[in-house]
Amino acid sequence: MEAALRGIRAKLTEHREKVVSALLLGSFVVLGWRSSEQQREIDGLLAEKRSLRATNASMSAAMWAWREELFSLAATPSSPISVSRLRHIYGEEEPAPPASKLPGSDAGKESISIA
Repeated sequence: MEAALRGIRAKLTEHREKVVSALLLGSFVVLGWRSSEQQREIDGLLAEKRSLRATNASMSAAMWAWREELFSLAATPSSPISVSRLRHIYGEEEPAPPASKLPGSDAGKESISIA
């Protein structure tokens, strides 16, 4: 066993440059393979990103259309919710300040409206 190890060691010392070159070449091959795998993963992620952005844009357009339809429905006289209430929900105008309460007139009660 010891003789075999000495023989391998002697071969390695004789061909040290070849061994180092082979190890370097192997390292470059492994790094190149890893790089190509990472590039494939990046390409897949970019395709997914484009798809998600397109989906996001279409969903935003649909939600905007629904919002506009909701506002047009709220403008009708028989609407269950007013346009001003919708504008308040969407944050388009400041809510009206609460009316000042007179002392002794239902000061402890709150009015609740369901819209």
